[in-house]
Amino acid sequence: MKMINPCIKNFLFVGVLAAALILGLTANEARADIDEIIIGVGVDADTMNPQEQTTTLFQNWCDLIYGNFVYQDPEGKLHPRLATSMDLSDDGLTWTLNLRKGVKFSDGTDFNADAVKLTWDRILNPKMRVPLRFALGMVKECLKIDDYTVALKLKYPFAPLGPSLSMSLASPISPAAIEKYGEDVRQHPVGAGPYIMKEWVKGDRFVMVRNENYWGKKPTVAKITWKVVPEAATREAMLRAGQIDICYKPLPSNVAALKADSNVTVEMPLDTRTIFMGLNCQKGVTTNKKVRLAFNYAVDKKAIVKKILFGTAEQMTGPVSPKVFGHFKMDHQYDYNPEKAKQLLKEAGFDFSKTVKMRTPNGRYLFDKQVSEAVQAYLQAIGVKVELRTYDWPTYVAGLLKPIEETELEMFLLGWGPLILDADMGLYGQFTCEVNPPNGLGSAFYCNAEYDSVMKASREEQDPQKRLALLKKASEIVWADSPWLWLHVEKFVIAYSSKIKGMVVTPTEKFYPHYITMQ
Repeated sequence: MKMINPCIKNFLFVGVLAAALILGLTANEARADIDEIIIGVGVDADTMNPQEQTTTLFQNWCDLIYGNFVYQDPEGKLHPRLATSMDLSDDGLTWTLNLRKGVKFSDGTDFNADAVKLTWDRILNPKMRVPLRFALGMVKECLKIDDYTVALKLKYPFAPLGPSLSMSLASPISPAAIEKYGEDVRQHPVGAGPYIMKEWVKGDRFVMVRNENYWGKKPTVAKITWKVVPEAATREAMLRAGQIDICYKPLPSNVAALKADSNVTVEMPLDTRTIFMGLNCQKGVTTNKKVRLAFNYAVDKKAIVKKILFGTAEQMTGPVSPKVFGHFKMDHQYDYNPEKAKQLLKEAGFDFSKTVKMRTPNGRYLFDKQVSEAVQAYLQAIGVKVELRTYDWPTYVAGLLKPIEETELEMFLLGWGPLILDADMGLYGQFTCEVNPPNGLGSAFYCNAEYDSVMKASREEQDPQKRLALLKKASEIVWADSPWLWLHVEKFVIAYSSKIKGMVVTPTEKFYPHYITMQ
């Protein structure tokens, strides 16, 4: 398969055999089916419509049920899946996708150009709820060329479109399922991936079973049960007791002990996910830039990483993770300086009688509630009154999506984990005016015309070095404006039985257990 654009030379297609080897599928390792693995996770899904997804964990589930046009491996290379190849026009405005023949959705419906066009029409329909639409917003339309070929027509050239097509956002849904369930398809997922949903008991478990008619290599695991266990300590205890096989995001304080256990394997690659306190730029006390800067100086991020997260994260030094193309360490850092924070609040005329409302999830990120409590304590130490409230994840997400007229957000802990190794998804997806809720997930409501202009230019620029210069300029603008209290970049911590071999863990916070072997 050919390289489709020199600007995306790090994202190469390789053959199916090589992809199988990357996933640990050598003939000697293959063995009898594994009846079931149980994975302990902290939260349950709010939707299983891939176009409605906002949460990486559930996009991981969608990958297994719907499949993807391409698969992006941990090194950022692309491998063919539902698209066998992609061709790019000389002007960069047309991407032709050659679709895999002989594939059926799990309900028996044919996978073809009509199905793909239907999904793209839904993605691009402004009346549909698509929180991550910005990631594919450069696509103007999808045209059917023949039964197994579609053309994506772009508004402007976009270098990272190839890896963007690995996202579940673009995953096709069975047309028959859409016709049968309508928008309730979010509760009845039907795709062309290696698994089928068998059972969904809200708040307790999500069960998927092997799609016996899957076009690709048969998964070694017959059933995957995602068990919802909100408390990380309980998940760890269940792992040690053999009640679950994989523990998603164990407590940072217990990672060292888990590593010392010969029955447990711990992986923790640096992630694309940044953790931050969003600061509402259009409502409340944080509309004042000096207040936002003061809050950044008031918090000792190094201490949070060391004493609360036990080294399972790194302090943010720029607005995106070091794992992505376009990351730059900013020249100026917001080092802990409570006296400077107090001075900035004085200059801002801050009203210390007011109570700032802070929100946090519990169990979604590494020690998220504890991190929020630490931020609360640091702000209280400089005289700021802070009320902290905790919400379950579906309620929390609903609050993030409200428009400025309805939002109650002032300060809120959130993580943003780009699903491609490119800074665009972080810089564009959080800080442009376009992604202010309800159109996107830029819940800090940051909007800066100069910034938008630079980001637009970075999307259209095809020269990698010129793109880097534009991404650096955008980073400098938003870092200075500080719509976030910049906290840390997580490591993706996942612990599992040492009997498991060959599990793929990615820096985009996904993991794929369907081709594992068990010793």
